[in-house]
Amino acid sequence: MSVATEVLLILAAATGAGAGVAALAKLPARRGDVDDRQRARERLDPLPTQFVRLERIVEWSGESGLSAHTRLRPVLVEIAEARLARRGLSLDRDVEEARRVLGPAAWDLVRPDRPAPGRRDTAGIPPRLLEEILDGLEAS
Repeated sequence: MSVATEVLLILAAATGAGAGVAALAKLPARRGDVDDRQRARERLDPLPTQFVRLERIVEWSGESGLSAHTRLRPVLVEIAEARLARRGLSLDRDVEEARRVLGPAAWDLVRPDRPAPGRRDTAGIPPRLLEEILDGLEAS
């Protein structure tokens, strides 16, 4: 599986899970009400658009450090915060433990004090590094 596909799957799962749970919670408690469930599924069908958006973010992040910082980083910070919260940790509050849990590659990208690239043409994130970052987030 390619790095871009892995990123898309992780990001889609993170963004889609909340919407899916919220929609399912609103469904009537009746058994066998297929029509309501089908309508809910149709309302939740923004994933193809989200996949395209996330794919572009991953591509741009490979080409530009600024895109990685301004587009990909916020999504990965959200994922890291959610993963850490399950352990009772916070990126801001539990810096040393969060760094240990996420690993060096993921930590470097999501750390709260990470400065934005100074130049627009700063190198992006190579696929191998992105894979390492995703491995760190997945393992956390």
